[in-house]
Amino acid sequence: MTTVSDKHIHEQLMKDASLNPVLVEVTDTSGGCGSMFVVTIVSDAFQGVMPIKRHRMVHTILEKEIGKIHAITLSLFSVSQYKAKNPEWVQPPPPPQTKLDSASAVTPVIDASQLTAAPGSVPLLPPLPRAA
Repeated sequence: MTTVSDKHIHEQLMKDASLNPVLVEVTDTSGGCGSMFVVTIVSDAFQGVMPIKRHRMVHTILEKEIGKIHAITLSLFSVSQYKAKNPEWVQPPPPPQTKLDSASAVTPVIDASQLTAAPGSVPLLPPLPRAA
């Protein structure tokens, strides 16, 4: 049986669009063997949702991992509940709405022959020696 890491659980919860959490904390309480976890999640998706439904939401997201875990303790809060419980907490700003991926990123290509100095200016780089 393969083990589950706290990092893997964290990644699964953070990338879930239906949950869209503002805070996810995952702690492996089994001494690093990946069998027991304590998880805290803060999300607007929990606003007005009963605790049992919140747990079902998280269990659905982690359905592949749940069978490999002996115990998981979930503390699930809406943003307003978490702020009331932790008044010093400051909600992080939302991530940028646009993403650059390798398919949309543009890498400019410069032809070295176009790198000439303007008349009367000093070149930035000395010319390369020519082979004899």
